[in-house]
Amino acid sequence: MNKQRRNVLHAVLDGLARLRDPVQKDEAINILQKAQVDVQKCADEEEEALDNRPEAFQWSAGNDAMTDNISDLTDASGELEVLIDDCQNADDFVYESVKGSVVKIVNKIKQAIHR
Repeated sequence: MNKQRRNVLHAVLDGLARLRDPVQKDEAINILQKAQVDVQKCADEEEEALDNRPEAFQWSAGNDAMTDNISDLTDASGELEVLIDDCQNADDFVYESVKGSVVKIVNKIKQAIHR
């Protein structure tokens, strides 16, 4: 993963960290939507970078890491979509109700950053 995508993902993590403080439902949904868009964009860019690598690197550890990053980021994006739907259907946003999901998503993003 290149530095630019890592920086985007660090910004996503910073945004998700804001959910620990009391926020209104609309603000929480906006944070989650921005995170979902950015994570999916990084997954797409990582996949494009993998597709454009020379064939000589096809069986390299770097390709394996990129494939794992794509998988983790795509999973995180999907989980963010589910979380957004859950928040939209809830009466109020309460961090404790989504804490487990957010932590799981954050861990997947961190794995991709540090791989």
